Amino acid sequence: MDQKAPEIIFTLLIASALFGGIGILLFAKSNLRREFRSLSMEFATIVAIGATFGSLYFSEVRDFLPCEFCWYQRIAMYPLALILLIATIRRDRKIIPYALTLSTIGAGISVYHYQLQLFPEQGSSCGLDASCAYKWIEVFGFITIPLLALGSFLLISMLLVITPRPWKDAPR
Repeated sequence: MDQKAPEIIFTLLIASALFGGIGILLFAKSNLRREFRSLSMEFATIVAIGATFGSLYFSEVRDFLPCEFCWYQRIAMYPLALILLIATIRRDRKIIPYALTLSTIGAGISVYHYQLQLFPEQGSSCGLDASCAYKWIEVFGFITIPLLALGSFLLISMLLVITPRPWKDAPR
């Protein structure tokens, strides 16, 4: 298998999920939209688990050395995978505000990390052993690991925002 194939596949999966989800929400009939919304927390769990395994693949199989900001993104993503999995199994949607907080923080870190890669001359606080500006992968000339993480965090956030919350419909 080509060395770039896993990166391209992972990139296409994230992009397809992001644009597919947005497309369903904007253009689908109300029944399909309602069904998609009822499963949105499950989809967010799948994305978080996939991103977790993706980061482990890059570091453990491909031997990419994670930089400081990669670790911060992992600190946001790994608990997301666990708490969303538990919440999905228990059908507990009260976890959504906490998961949204983690995914928003992770997205902010990803944005900062990606701009460090775009403008490496600005320097960063990262160590010499793993530069935050180094691009371990570059798919289609612009997609790097921080951008993949950003796509995952944004997709998780979007899915959690559209997840129905039973307590909002309850009478006061």
